[in-house]
Amino acid sequence: MAFNSVRDYTGNQTHLKEILRLGIPTMLALASQPLLNIGDTAMIGRLGVEPLAARAIGAALISGIYWIFAFLTFGTTTLIGHHFGADDAKACGETYLHALFVALVGGAALAAAGFFFAGLLYNWMGANNAVADQGISYFRITISSAPFTLILLASVGFFRGIQNTKTPMFIAFLANGLQLLLDYALIYGKFGLPSLGLKGAAIAAWIAQLTGASASLAIFFATRRTAAYRAISWRISMVKLRPLFRIGGDLALRTGALRLSLIFATGTAARMGAAILSAYEIAFQLFMLCSDVIDGLAVAGQALVARHLGAHQRETAARMGRILIVCGAVAGSLFSALFIVSETSIIQFFTKSPAVIAAIGGGLFLLVALMQPLNGIVFVIDGLLIGARDTRFLMWAMLAGGCGVFIPISWLSLNYSWGLAGILIGLSALMLWRCATNVYRFTGRKWTGGMV
Repeated sequence: MAFNSVRDYTGNQTHLKEILRLGIPTMLALASQPLLNIGDTAMIGRLGVEPLAARAIGAALISGIYWIFAFLTFGTTTLIGHHFGADDAKACGETYLHALFVALVGGAALAAAGFFFAGLLYNWMGANNAVADQGISYFRITISSAPFTLILLASVGFFRGIQNTKTPMFIAFLANGLQLLLDYALIYGKFGLPSLGLKGAAIAAWIAQLTGASASLAIFFATRRTAAYRAISWRISMVKLRPLFRIGGDLALRTGALRLSLIFATGTAARMGAAILSAYEIAFQLFMLCSDVIDGLAVAGQALVARHLGAHQRETAARMGRILIVCGAVAGSLFSALFIVSETSIIQFFTKSPAVIAAIGGGLFLLVALMQPLNGIVFVIDGLLIGARDTRFLMWAMLAGGCGVFIPISWLSLNYSWGLAGILIGLSALMLWRCATNVYRFTGRKWTGGMV
């Protein structure tokens, strides 16, 4: 018994170290993106209202388009992680090759469609002539970098799958840091470069994505550490594309259901007045802050569970999963404590409006804070189940929760005057549903089959 206890303790320590080894670089890489967005927005905001509005619409369109291709990261991580666990370097390299093929073809199609439909998209988003005039060229330049962006997404999935999250972190720092530097130079005409305004920001993003994609490909094709993964057949096979598309379809529907429910909740809050909408936006940004940080742990869990299941180590995957869930709960609890202690400072950082402060303060802010440990558990089990290729379950669970729980409660909140409290209760109910279904799936252990 004593020997088993020591062995379990040592195993738990090992799992924790692996989770942190993969999770911390991922957290840092993910954190660099919102910092880039803040800097980019701030510099464009100094140009005036129209450029900022044009950038906001363009960013919303582009992020909405790119989430469809998020499977190039998540699906590639999962598939390559399984092959890595099975010690099949050739299959790892061939999966990456097929992901690159999808990235190139999909990116070229997006670039062409974006060029031709830019004006229509801005009109559809309700942009006035002044905003559309600046936004169309911004959108066309930015979306023309789609092949580079999708190559970068696929490359991140490859590196994560082979248990390397430091390389994507350094590439993210390189690309995002370069974009901020070029933003400053090309927007305002610094360092001897022309002052191009909003177009300068688009060119900066284009160059940054090219740099990130080039760095990823250079590391794969020119370094010793990846030599084993290059000894592959260079033929594209539909058989090898099918698993990527299968995971991609599941994740697209899952994410679509979540985004639809969030858009519906935002529209509901907007119909309740500007103060309620602003208060809801504060709550949502806090929710996303917790999500973005804990996603680093979720990515670690995804990569590790894929590796363990690929090596047919089901019990090891389950033990790692239990440690991962504890990590998610602890991280969520830290956010919860931070929010409770800093409530006044956090709210005043976002707004000085008495109406907004009254709407979000007190009990509702406490509700947001107390939900974070639960959210942490949800996020990490999501990552674990994606790594186990259990994406079909996640898709159906999200469709049921988003369309069957959150949207109806948001609708009732508007029609029965429940206000912001109703919307946040609906969001909390969605997270409770996701937690219950995720925990049920985890404890049921069907996911350890690895080919669900």
